[in-house]
Amino acid sequence: MTARILVADGVATTRITLKVRLSAACYDVVTATAIDQIAGLVDEVRPDLLILGNGFPESEALHICELLSQAGAHATIPVLMLVPSRLRLAALQAGAAAALDPDIDDRMLLARVRGLLRDSEPALPVGPGLSESAPPFEGRQSPRIVLVTDNPSRSQRWRQLLSDRIEARFDIRNPEETLSAVRQGRPADLYLICADLEQRGDGLQLLSELRSRHGSRNAGFVVAIAPDRGELAAIALDLGAGDVLPDTLAGPHEIDAAAMTLRMQLARKTRGDRQRAEVHRHMIWAMTDPLTGLYNRRYALPRLSEIARDAIMRDRPFSILVMDLDHFKSINDRFGHAAGDAVLVAVSQRITDALGAEGMAARMGGEEFLAVLCSCDGPAAEAIAERLRRDVQDRPIALPSLSGGGQAQVTVSIGVATARHSDRYDWPERLARETLERADRALLAAKAAGRNRIVMFEPAHAA
Repeated sequence: MTARILVADGVATTRITLKVRLSAACYDVVTATAIDQIAGLVDEVRPDLLILGNGFPESEALHICELLSQAGAHATIPVLMLVPSRLRLAALQAGAAAALDPDIDDRMLLARVRGLLRDSEPALPVGPGLSESAPPFEGRQSPRIVLVTDNPSRSQRWRQLLSDRIEARFDIRNPEETLSAVRQGRPADLYLICADLEQRGDGLQLLSELRSRHGSRNAGFVVAIAPDRGELAAIALDLGAGDVLPDTLAGPHEIDAAAMTLRMQLARKTRGDRQRAEVHRHMIWAMTDPLTGLYNRRYALPRLSEIARDAIMRDRPFSILVMDLDHFKSINDRFGHAAGDAVLVAVSQRITDALGAEGMAARMGGEEFLAVLCSCDGPAAEAIAERLRRDVQDRPIALPSLSGGGQAQVTVSIGVATARHSDRYDWPERLARETLERADRALLAAKAAGRNRIVMFEPAHAA
């Protein structure tokens, strides 16, 4: 979907020029000619980015930026201010996501626009599986900022200058130490990297490496660039840097602006971590049963198809156990639903323990459970099912005091089916469905034979 950008500038030629430059890059551009139009247009068109030009009085431009950054719905829309260098710090303090010189060239302008739009996208969990995202550093120790520069004296100077302005732990590392720390599970919250380290541009290579690694990809990144290497700024932003700074850090104004930039990147990381954690929680809620913590039916059936696909590709068997607690309704009737819940939770834990790390367990509804055993043939699946059946039978379950205490003796019936080598299907969904149906038929046979038993599917059960 094309991003929508609101361009606001009081000077017609500047406004038109910006619109042409952005439209040529295939952005949807809306313009505002007066400062008092901006808030209304933001409400009306809901832009993905606001570019506030230099054609308004300085105080008014800073004021509207501050108002937008503090307004609830508006605060999520990044503001790019075009201001002279002397106002860069004031623009950042007013809430601008970035501040650029009004005479910025197209390459740098578009790189900054792409970076701001990228950073404003909702953060999603990344990495293998659904591993928990790192929590925001708020409430933990101070954030860690790693300085990677071309020489130790520059690193020491930066740490001295910035530590007076930012409450953080500053570590000085070379590229090898930086990557090694990520491998060891010690990533930084923010990396400040010189674009040129031992060789020209190798700091950008380090940036690319860190952005590609699971442990560090969600950190903040700022690249420091020498005055004669300005062409690297756009490249750094496109590689994933959140901002760029001059590597001189000369004078209090430039140092204060650098500190503000780092604080903004740390705040952005915190917001991203919170969003990822929130999305992660919702994904977990969507795929798990709230009572037992096992996967739910909605997740289990598509996952079963994935297991079948893997079995076909690797020419390996897999087995399905369909389980039903015997006479479960009588527990609810005798002891109440709190007791029934306690039984379901206890049995769920025993199923999880019996399967180990290689199995998948799900509550399919009521007192019915599903277990899938990867790379497991019939005899092995039958042995696991028997151990589970005995564990449920031989260990009574303690009931909550709310239900009167005591214990409940429960048993389980289990139907087992194995996807056999002779089951040659091109479609994993069909293999998954038919193996599940076989396990269901075996469960019906187990219940019909008196319950508290295991039945392996045989062709005769299909009748």
